[in-house]
Amino acid sequence: MCIKAGKDELESVKNLMGMALKAVVAEALDVDLDDITEEARLVEDLRMDGTTAVVLQDLIADTFDGIRINLETTPTYAALLERVVLSEFHGLDSAPECDLAA
Repeated sequence: MCIKAGKDELESVKNLMGMALKAVVAEALDVDLDDITEEARLVEDLRMDGTTAVVLQDLIADTFDGIRINLETTPTYAALLERVVLSEFHGLDSAPECDLAA
C-alpha cells in the first residue's frame, strides 16, 4: 500500500508526521486539535508551561524514536514540526541541522 500526502516523499512524510505530532501536542498541552495551527505559539497560544513542556518532550520522545527537542528555542508548532521531521532525517546529507536538546 502506498500513501501519498504531498508532492514529494519528504512533504508526504512531513504531513504524516504532522498528524502524529498534532495528536501528541494536543494530549500534552490539553488543547483541541483545531487549536493547533502552523503559526500557533506553544507558550502564548497553546499555554505550554514548564510542567507541560516536560510532558510534551516525553511524549515526543516516546512517539518519535527518543528524540529530544529544545522547546525553549522552538516558539511555534511549525518550528516544532520542522525540528521533529529534520531530527528523523538527521543522518541524510541533504537535511540541515536543527537545534536539538543535548
